[in-house]
Amino acid sequence: MNAEFTGLREAHAHLPELGAELSAINLEDCASKAECLERITQRANGLPGDAWILAVRARVEGWAERAWPTARELDEAAGGRPCAVKSFDIHSLAASDAAMRAIGLEPGRAIAAHGRDARATGGDFNLAYIDCDDRSAPTGLLLETMAQRVLDAMPAPTIGERREHLRAACADLARRGFTEAHDMLSRPTLWADLAALADAGELPICVLLHPLIEDFDRAVAERASFERDGVRLGGLKVFTDGTLNSRTAWMLDAYADPRPDAPHGRRLLDDDGFITALNKAESAGLPIVAHAIGDAAVRRCLDLIEKHGSRSIAHRIEHAEFIDETDTQRFARLNVVASVQPCHLLPDMEAIRRLTPGRADRVLPLRELIEGAVAAGRDPRELIWFGSDAPVVDPDPADNIQAAVERRRSGMPEGAAIAPNQALTRVEAMELMRSPREGVFG
Repeated sequence: MNAEFTGLREAHAHLPELGAELSAINLEDCASKAECLERITQRANGLPGDAWILAVRARVEGWAERAWPTARELDEAAGGRPCAVKSFDIHSLAASDAAMRAIGLEPGRAIAAHGRDARATGGDFNLAYIDCDDRSAPTGLLLETMAQRVLDAMPAPTIGERREHLRAACADLARRGFTEAHDMLSRPTLWADLAALADAGELPICVLLHPLIEDFDRAVAERASFERDGVRLGGLKVFTDGTLNSRTAWMLDAYADPRPDAPHGRRLLDDDGFITALNKAESAGLPIVAHAIGDAAVRRCLDLIEKHGSRSIAHRIEHAEFIDETDTQRFARLNVVASVQPCHLLPDMEAIRRLTPGRADRVLPLRELIEGAVAAGRDPRELIWFGSDAPVVDPDPADNIQAAVERRRSGMPEGAAIAPNQALTRVEAMELMRSPREGVFG
């Protein structure tokens, strides 16, 4: 462990997934589709014919072909086994023929060209999230809820496997200097598993839990059964838009290379849904924790919190990768935490320049967020929190420092930096990875 990295807070992670992905095919350093397929073939050798193969952290925008493997290509590489290649952002994946059949999609068979539902293949599908070829047949690329269907179709881990995944994830974070982690998709099995690990003395970090709205009432009702010194219910998680690389983050300006059906990305939660979740969270004395990557999504979250939110509760916006210049100072004024992941800037550089060239100067405006907090008389460490979104990316605290301070990858020339005017000093960046204490902002 780097002695500098101690007492850190990982403000956005997915602990079960992090633990599970430690045994999956890691494509973080993969440079091409061909290399991806070769790694799948190597893993398939010797596996049972019905064994699932999972590859993770694919960053297709950085591949030589800039193209996902097709269902047929994956089927051949996996030897007919069900196989999924998951994007680093967890919002899209490529499924093999066998994996598509597992959710009721028949490879090569055309599905309805219009509307949201298609029942010809025996399923009820959201066509907005199925990529199809010119014959209206699915290519294997699935987004958002359709991608999740494939992940849900994979064999569920046993209790022992779940807890081993959790041990591995928490140990990995502790090794890197983290003492606190915020899980951002907390299901009932997770809070039960964490309580069991804590009682056994096998939980080396503190964990805050953030379930989705469908599990939130149960979490509130069961708090007494799972909360411990190192396990707490932290808030209610909602998704208001998609992601940059899938071009589903909800943007004020259209993408340079948009999805035809969503030139500005996608809004995933309407006003009524947001307010319902906001009120439910506040009734439990907890914040809403809103995934919002695009600047349009960030603005709408702020608008709704301003209109309906309590100022005594510090609600959170997760990611906030793009923030319009008219919105940065609203965070401090509304007592809203900007829970950001600067490390995403490093692998996203190509996607930012290709998909949102006109908004690159609005990526992670950390300097403005600090200035807004100071102007409001607030300690920036109370309102700007760093995380990684692991396992979307490796939870290496050095990557957050690199991105926040240099605004570019190590070894790149200064001119390659994205929005360099938003850079922080190393001391400032370190402070935002820790819990508030006497600091440097003045």
